[in-house]
Amino acid sequence: MHVEHHGKDLQPLLAALPQVMHEARAAGARVELVLSNAFMRYAIVPNPDGAANGEELTLLCRHAFQRVHGDVVAQWSIQLSLAALGGNGLASAVDQDWLDALAQHVKAEKGQLTSVQPVLAHAFNRFAKAGQNGIFVLREPERLCLLAWQNRSWSAVQLQPVLADWQATLDAGLRRLRLQLALPESTPVQLCELVQGDVQLRMTPWRADWSMAGGIA
Repeated sequence: MHVEHHGKDLQPLLAALPQVMHEARAAGARVELVLSNAFMRYAIVPNPDGAANGEELTLLCRHAFQRVHGDVVAQWSIQLSLAALGGNGLASAVDQDWLDALAQHVKAEKGQLTSVQPVLAHAFNRFAKAGQNGIFVLREPERLCLLAWQNRSWSAVQLQPVLADWQATLDAGLRRLRLQLALPESTPVQLCELVQGDVQLRMTPWRADWSMAGGIA
């Protein structure tokens, strides 16, 4: 069973799980959750391959978040996605209390929570064309996420709120990102737009001159 959730508040998801699992006859099922970027934090981790052991790798990841968010990071669950050998890693973090609440609610419905994945990782792994360099843009209602890589190494990840014109916000964000990373205008940009539909998300392209590697049927 695979459930995708979009939104700022965890409570609607917790409230919807019993009905969703009942309708799917999912008692005893393995449940995978894909969480909106409203719940996520991201950070670039320089050269995680340089860590001597797992403990040092954990410290590197936590430090990448702590520089921005402070001691609250101690309450987060952190996962790391590696890039090319010797390149930067991309870390994602979510509040551990939220994960515990999700697991308890799934267990109460006789399910087994086997995976909780950020929607950025889900969308990128399924749709992105990961060349040597690029920018992947994920649009949700009220927010954008921009992920850039150079020489197959993650170089920047940014979450941006959208209050009015999301296209203007995106254009400005791309200009800043190109300037920050000295990326040429020719750097490929891929855009995925997420549209909520019940508990499913579907992807649609925005502009024909931007590429997207498919969509959810």
